Amino acid sequence: MDESKIVHGIVIVNDRDPRESVVFNFRSWVAIIQAIMVKYAGKSEEEAKSLVLDSPLVEHALDGYMAIVVRSHELDYHFAMLLAHGEQYWQRGIDSDPPEGFWAWDKQYRKA
Repeated sequence: MDESKIVHGIVIVNDRDPRESVVFNFRSWVAIIQAIMVKYAGKSEEEAKSLVLDSPLVEHALDGYMAIVVRSHELDYHFAMLLAHGEQYWQRGIDSDPPEGFWAWDKQYRKA
């Protein structure tokens, strides 16, 4: 993914109902997924960035209204673990639920 496309304030209009739209803060979404991979999956900053930029999850994030809806439906923690550990990571003993203290960390991280 070309990093110049990862910006805030992307407005995507629902192609089925042009009265509906969503604002996607792409840069924040990518940043939190990278931070979760560093904090909870033991990835380095460089490795997390590479995993994010090379993933179809990020590459196709702007493919339309439903692409954004799908990405906002799941927890950022899930996407981070998916990128860090692969499909069906939970079947390999990696918990799909955020660990204790995650929500406090998440809140603090988003304030920074």
